[in-house]
Amino acid sequence: MQFVTNLLFVTIILSLIPMCGNYNFRMFFVPWGWHIKNNETYESLTGPMWFLNQWRLPLLFVISGMGTYFSLQKRTGGQFMRERVIRLLIPFVFGMLFIIPPQVYIERLANNQFSGSYLDFWPSEAFIGTYPEGNISWHHLWFILYLLLFSLILTPLFISIKKGFSKGVIKKIISKPLGLYMFIFPLFL
Repeated sequence: MQFVTNLLFVTIILSLIPMCGNYNFRMFFVPWGWHIKNNETYESLTGPMWFLNQWRLPLLFVISGMGTYFSLQKRTGGQFMRERVIRLLIPFVFGMLFIIPPQVYIERLANNQFSGSYLDFWPSEAFIGTYPEGNISWHHLWFILYLLLFSLILTPLFISIKKGFSKGVIKKIISKPLGLYMFIFPLFL
């Protein structure tokens, strides 16, 4: 488990180093579309940003999968699901209420879609309609929601693998020609 913690720590630190990270901040300056843009963009960011696109989210999903594996070694399926709700749903809801609305507010101001203070925006406009036409959005919090849904939906499969019920089935699939690709196929859906 210490390895997973260290890997997550290194990933987060790399995202803070200017040459490796600050991904969302640098999106403000890249030439392709994003929520809000600077008037001046920098073509020199294109290469590093494309490189990071290939690795940052897959790495976070691998780390999350490793965390799930280690978490299930010490918990029942019910304990695991309860823990996921506490650790993922509560921060997700908090973010939807308090982290994302200022981002949508700034975007609306930048696009001349709202005028007024944030105190005018938050209670009256922030929770009307779904984004992009409306203002309710989860923006980058989608990752937390997906982790929660994957965890809750796949817990029965994880438990069956943990108990060994599906080991025979997995061995049978892998032993067939191209059988390993059956596990990769869902990634393309």
